[in-house]
Amino acid sequence: MDQAHVEAQAREGYDEMAELYTNHVALEMTVPSMVRSGLEFFAHQVQERRTGTVADVGCGPGHVTAFLAQLGLDIFGVDTSTALLDIARTSHPGIRFEAGELASLPVDTASLSALVSKHSLIHTPAELVPAALDEFARVLVPGGLLYLSFFGAEATSQHGAAFDHAVTPAYQLDVDIMADLLHHAGFTEEARVICQPREGERQLPHGTFFARR
Repeated sequence: MDQAHVEAQAREGYDEMAELYTNHVALEMTVPSMVRSGLEFFAHQVQERRTGTVADVGCGPGHVTAFLAQLGLDIFGVDTSTALLDIARTSHPGIRFEAGELASLPVDTASLSALVSKHSLIHTPAELVPAALDEFARVLVPGGLLYLSFFGAEATSQHGAAFDHAVTPAYQLDVDIMADLLHHAGFTEEARVICQPREGERQLPHGTFFARR
């Protein structure tokens, strides 16, 4: 399976379920959570080190993009789903949203001060993840900050194992293997957070990395 096929699957699935998915995540940034706190920390770190443009890759309906813009970041969103981009542009008319793919971002080399990839890798098979991380490294300036989150694997042996997802095939990724892949892509890990699932959630841990280019 190549990246073009993966992106086409994701685009088709999210286009079909755009409204349902948007309703599902609508309140995510409105209530206190580890995710929201992590994004607030990310915004603080970006503002503390440098100013510049930030990309929210896999932005979906733009709710995270808008949240980070409210925190003062100069941010735009990128997604492969035309339907989700339409929703994002309608909901957040003051923010730029562009069509793009994970492994081929519509961004110049070394032009971003930071990049958010919040669970945008979950539909990428494990063998294609290194290329996506290389692309993230390409677009970041030296010292640029990456926020990367994903569904963690139940065990190292489960790295890349598929799990049921309402939209399109999704994959669990081992946290330690992801740390090694980030290193090979030219990132230095600054912090990681592993959150265990709550009752009623998908029973996979959530891994989050803060890493510097």
